[in-house]
Amino acid sequence: MSSSRDTLGRSLALGLGLVALLALGGWFVFERFVATSRSAPVVVVAPPPEVRPAPVVVPDVRATIVEVVGAVERARGEKWVELQVGDALAPDDSVRTGPGARAGLRVGDETSRLSIPEHSEVRVGKVTPAVHAFQLSRGRIDVDYGAREDRVLRVHSESGAVAETRAARFTMLHSGAMVAVATQVGSVDLSSGGGTVQVGAGQQSVVFQGAKPMAAEPIPLDVLLKVAAKASSQDALCLSLSGKVRPGSQVFVEDAPAEVSRDGSFHADVPQRAGRSKVRVVAREPGGGTQEMLVACRPRARSRRSQAESVKFRWDEAP
Repeated sequence: MSSSRDTLGRSLALGLGLVALLALGGWFVFERFVATSRSAPVVVVAPPPEVRPAPVVVPDVRATIVEVVGAVERARGEKWVELQVGDALAPDDSVRTGPGARAGLRVGDETSRLSIPEHSEVRVGKVTPAVHAFQLSRGRIDVDYGAREDRVLRVHSESGAVAETRAARFTMLHSGAMVAVATQVGSVDLSSGGGTVQVGAGQQSVVFQGAKPMAAEPIPLDVLLKVAAKASSQDALCLSLSGKVRPGSQVFVEDAPAEVSRDGSFHADVPQRAGRSKVRVVAREPGGGTQEMLVACRPRARSRRSQAESVKFRWDEAP
């Protein structure tokens, strides 16, 4: 009987110990995981801020009028209107200058400027940060183009010739089928008819419509202008004159452009006008040199050959 009681006591003690052990284990699990998870603060990790690219600053590449002298107009639709300093030119806008007039354009920044002298017409083409394109329809354009990043200036002519540079000071003439480029500083590539000639500082080149450019040659230091005049058989004419200049030169007879042939010859019949006794003839070469002659009108009855009354030579400063 005593043995049975001992066995029962040991079993009871063992059971109580097991219960205690289970209770201790449960408490440990509760404290270690459940309680800790309830009391621990919840940490919320914010997503990284959105990285936005810096705004792209697009440079102002408009062609803006910065100088107007005399009668200068712009084409607006089918009408020509007066041009003002500060006007911005859009693609396909044209600018033309009258006798004695001049217009100055700034392209994109202060380092690039185009000057359009008298008797000239220029049309704005593609103007972007990489390309500044214009078309010289007639007359002359003087360019002072500064190097900046990766950009290029192209001046087209209606005859198909193209002058291209990244940095240069040069003059481009366009008269009839002739185009000439004279470079003062830097270099200009003149292309036409599948050929290209590099016109370096102190050089000039001439190209005629459809042909390749002539080889670049030094800019002459003198100006060639020869004029022969005779009395006209028509009473309405003051005189009939013919002359010779270097190919690529411009000729103005009484401020009117005269057509110059490939060999440099020209001809003009000058009408009579009240008070007109002499005729003014001016030759302008691509390099900027000019020569002026005054030729006396010849009455029809006179047969003596007319002589030049006055000769004036001037070497213009670089544009």
